[in-house]
Amino acid sequence: MVPDALPIVFVLAVLVIALFSVQRLAPSVRVRLWAYGWALIGLHFCAKSIETHSGAFEDVINGIDIACLLVAGIVFLSSMGFRDEDRRTRTAFLVLMSLPATAYAFASAFKWQVGAAALCFPAALFLILIAFALVTLPRRASLNVAAAIALAGVGAFAVNQQLTHRNAWFALSIILALLYGLSGVFFWRLYQRRTLGIMAVTAGFLGWAAVYPIGIIMFMFSSRVQPHLDVWNIPRFFVAFGMVITLLEDKTRVIEQASALAQAENQLLDRLSQITSRLLAGKDPLTLCGDVAAAIADASSFRSAALFLVGDDRKLHQAGSKGFQPEETAELQRQAGDDACTSLRQLCAKGSRIGNNSFLLCNETNLVLIPLTSWRGSPVGCLCVGGWKGLGEANSSELMKLEVFASDLAVTIENVRLHQQLVQAEKLSSLGQLVAGVAHELNNPLTGIIGYTDLLTDEVAGQHAAKRVEKLGSEARRMKRIVDGLLRFARQNNSTTRAASLETAVHDVIQLREYHMRKRSIHVDVKFETILPPAAIGEDELKQILLNLLNNAIDAVDESAHREIRIRGSHQSGRIAIAIEDSGPGFADLNRAFDPFYTTKPVGKGTGLGLSICYGVVQECGGKIVLANRQPYGASVMIDLPAAVPGAAPSLIGSASIGVKL
Repeated sequence: MVPDALPIVFVLAVLVIALFSVQRLAPSVRVRLWAYGWALIGLHFCAKSIETHSGAFEDVINGIDIACLLVAGIVFLSSMGFRDEDRRTRTAFLVLMSLPATAYAFASAFKWQVGAAALCFPAALFLILIAFALVTLPRRASLNVAAAIALAGVGAFAVNQQLTHRNAWFALSIILALLYGLSGVFFWRLYQRRTLGIMAVTAGFLGWAAVYPIGIIMFMFSSRVQPHLDVWNIPRFFVAFGMVITLLEDKTRVIEQASALAQAENQLLDRLSQITSRLLAGKDPLTLCGDVAAAIADASSFRSAALFLVGDDRKLHQAGSKGFQPEETAELQRQAGDDACTSLRQLCAKGSRIGNNSFLLCNETNLVLIPLTSWRGSPVGCLCVGGWKGLGEANSSELMKLEVFASDLAVTIENVRLHQQLVQAEKLSSLGQLVAGVAHELNNPLTGIIGYTDLLTDEVAGQHAAKRVEKLGSEARRMKRIVDGLLRFARQNNSTTRAASLETAVHDVIQLREYHMRKRSIHVDVKFETILPPAAIGEDELKQILLNLLNNAIDAVDESAHREIRIRGSHQSGRIAIAIEDSGPGFADLNRAFDPFYTTKPVGKGTGLGLSICYGVVQECGGKIVLANRQPYGASVMIDLPAAVPGAAPSLIGSASIGVKL
């Protein structure tokens, strides 16, 4: 026996060392269990190498021999039947099976063939195998019931044979055949590949399981015919070398998949870098959205991609798509709602985070959302991808690349919009300088017209003609007041002189917008306290603040049925409070109203700089500005400014009501 068993022990020792080395380099619960199983098989052969024929010691060695075979089969079956993450279930199965199996092995070795051992231990093993089949097999009622009935019948037959013939070897052979046979079945179900390693392991386990019933049959018909030990070990060699080949095949597949993945990522990076180069060259991002979606759908592991951008109405609009059906993108837009900022935040909260800035919205369609956020934190849009081409989960490295590209794209889109707004602001600045120059040039002719109308008033005869000349002079003086207001507003005052009259500034600003308000039937109600000292702010700065706020109020009430603007001024404890209220719809987002270039106005009606400039000027002067929405509608802007130093001439103008409704 020694010359036959020791070479196998050495081979198995090399196999166990190789498996542990592989498990150390690439940790795997399954490979570690394989190493444990083959270590037990090696111990089984070591026990078979020791034959003392010395009574009790021989029984102990036989018990170790049988226990190693049983526990090795349990270990192999647990490695095939459970996933790596099912740690608790697998551990429970190993413990519950190994304890009665070990006890049964020693009971058989010591010839305890009847009584409790003959019934409890094999019955417990079959019951646990039935539970294992019910848990691990697919959820099909007919299949589960058939497997449970078959195992129960085999178990009852094995126990009955043991009680009848007072020999445990028959029941042990059936249990060993089931353990190794089920290991082969579950191994094939685990991999399901027709490769040399998989087929060798599956066939080896099935042959290993067939050894035990064949041995029983041969013993029953002729106890003298016993094949050589190497013949019985052929299936075990198939399993051992098949496992090694399977590990090599898995390693090769991993290398091939990594190579294919790296090639796909390089292709994706190449496509995205081409788009980035076009963006850096000044290409409008809006014209490249279709190319972005096509590049992601073609070069990534996602079958479909769609790019949505926030429009001027603060809603998400599809800018480019590939792979998505029209009804799918329509559903995405429907879920986005009316406010892009709120809807994107809600969608991200509903989904599960699978990356730094990517969220899985739907497991069935593998829909992933990547928000496009500008450097100011405001939403620019979102990138939606779905339908993974490969098995398993999306590649985290690929998702990271898409997130980086989405971030760059958001910054580029925001910069383009900022550039357009700055160009518009520069146009307005140039227009303001032009208007100031024209107003200055018009001032002299208007002075002449006023002078000649005064002379004509004294020279013309007839009351009817005198009234016409007087009307002409009145309109010319009104034109001169408007021109003077333009000049005062455009004039750069001395920044060191920080004392401005609120009444004068409000009067000048209203005069600048008088025609527009009269044309749109906007009523302006202005009231100040009786004694209102100057504010500690430059005159031009105060006019700039008031004009920006008045413009916002005019635009807000433009679509209202009741168009009214109220301006109030009060003084208390050395502070001047200015309140401007309107009957418009109110602020859409109070938290972002002071953000530069944030505006809800249509294109061409605002740059989004008004409130931001007002905030900066008020803060610089040591004041505060507070925004609020009035109920049931309307907006309110409260400005608190310090009063000028004592000695400044206080205002003596009482309450006034200015109504512009022509």
